[in-house]
Amino acid sequence: MKIAKFLGASALLAATSTAFAGTLNVSSAEDWGSGHSSYPASNTIDGSTDWSSRWAASGSPVHLQLNLNSIQRVTQVGVAWGRGDERSYEFEIWTRAATSGSWTKVYDDVSSGSTEGIEVYDIIDIDAQQVRVKTFSNTAGTSWTDILEVELYDENGTGELAINTAFDDGSGHGSYPATNVIDDNTAWASRWAGNGSPVNLTVELNETNPVSQVGVAWGQGDSRSHTFEIYARPGTSGSWTKVFDDVSSGTTNDIEVYDVTDIEAQQIRIKTFDNTAGSSWTNITEVKVYGDGTTPIPKDPDLDPNKAPSENFDLSRWYLSVPTDEDNSGTADSIKEDELNAGYESNEYFYTAADGGMVFKCPVDGYKTSTNTSYTRTELREMLRAGDTSIDTQGVNGNNWVFSSAPSSAQNSAGGVDGKLKATLAVNYVTTTGNSSQVGRVIVGQIHAANDEPIRLYYRKLPNNSKGSIYFAHEPGNGNSEQWYEMIGSRSDSASNPSDGISLNEKFSYEIDVTGNTLTVKIMRDGKPTVTETVDMSNSGYDDSDDWMYFKAGVYNQNNSGNSNDYVQATFYALENTHN
Repeated sequence: MKIAKFLGASALLAATSTAFAGTLNVSSAEDWGSGHSSYPASNTIDGSTDWSSRWAASGSPVHLQLNLNSIQRVTQVGVAWGRGDERSYEFEIWTRAATSGSWTKVYDDVSSGSTEGIEVYDIIDIDAQQVRVKTFSNTAGTSWTDILEVELYDENGTGELAINTAFDDGSGHGSYPATNVIDDNTAWASRWAGNGSPVNLTVELNETNPVSQVGVAWGQGDSRSHTFEIYARPGTSGSWTKVFDDVSSGTTNDIEVYDVTDIEAQQIRIKTFDNTAGSSWTNITEVKVYGDGTTPIPKDPDLDPNKAPSENFDLSRWYLSVPTDEDNSGTADSIKEDELNAGYESNEYFYTAADGGMVFKCPVDGYKTSTNTSYTRTELREMLRAGDTSIDTQGVNGNNWVFSSAPSSAQNSAGGVDGKLKATLAVNYVTTTGNSSQVGRVIVGQIHAANDEPIRLYYRKLPNNSKGSIYFAHEPGNGNSEQWYEMIGSRSDSASNPSDGISLNEKFSYEIDVTGNTLTVKIMRDGKPTVTETVDMSNSGYDDSDDWMYFKAGVYNQNNSGNSNDYVQATFYALENTHN
């Protein structure tokens, strides 16, 4: 799913030396010879969004190239389109990890057509030294592409956090309410005005988040300085903590961004005392709050402990394997889409927890999905056919998906192209008996291909450790050896307790994303940096015409040597699978 975030044009021109969290330093910009000599590519990195300071190029396509001094992780690209509030542009974003060689497409879309401010696009997380914006056409029908400014961001992104509301301490003017500071408008007519010394303006986030920067656009800020303090608190009541105090620059009406003491906060208060104009009025036109580069895990949706899993979660495109043999087939039971979504539960292996979560439990001893399978599982298997049994479960067809790097014939036949699996869960229990090479490990997410697995995502906690590790295997489909990637802690059979590990019953989120031949895996926890790993699958053999993919989620017990009643268990609180 493509995501764009929007920043008002004024947000580009912070008067302080502080840049937005995660902004990378672009050393130069160039085009591929199609640019207008009066409007060169270098205009896109000069910090100005004026129309006179644009890049202009004629043709379809045209290419704007941004150069970094070194290879860096790039996760987002921000573009301010010329006359972007009245026309949309069709474009692609490409990157490469050096100054020569092949390019990788990491994004394609159409701009919103609703803003001249920066639109921030979440691209495939990738290591790059050069980034190229390739533009084809626009809705105005002109052959010219105009871009005012481009920014590149690392894993912190812009860090802008959603503000739910704003209010003052009663000192405000009725015609200029506090909510004016969160309307993305820095016009003087859309300001908050408060009278007195001090006056307090408070903005409230949707939820508690790690906060590291606060941006303020002061009214008449180009002609007066304001003495102020910034306070924060983690909820909507309780004591405040001062995280910043200073005097504004007095040189700009645009947003100034201040590095505050890093803190978990839901409410941010700007306390203003006086200004150099000697006026008793404080005027603020806009406030922004930025995160510290950590990503809070998604909050639990409304989960009802009295409902079956399929009533709390969208399981319409999944079936379930459980380690029972009710049909006397000698293999594990498959609960197909229709039965699963009719309220299926197993009191022993698949049920709704007291907090509404979806529980997967699987013992060492149980029926397996086939005679060739080594381990038991209680696991969902993606079924894009959603109960349409006229579509086979296997093959390049409407039930499975393919890479966008596969031939177009396969993409046209498949039920989806590329894919993203997002989940929030807590591992509740892992095996404590059995061989040292197997104890304590469980697979909680997978991509399965026709014969192999582009990814198996493991959680493992050893009996003597209080915290577990996260790692994954990439199994090339061309017969080459598996590749292992350690994300948190170690996968070693004798690993020490990982200091940054994940405890049992601790919630975390994972995201598995495939775009073309790029696999990106993220692990997210409240208050901790997102851990990201990217794999280039160009030589893994999954992009041919007859290979097909499906996601799996749940618990796949990776221990067949422990006591028969030993088990693994995880509770899922969110699960989402999407495709192009």
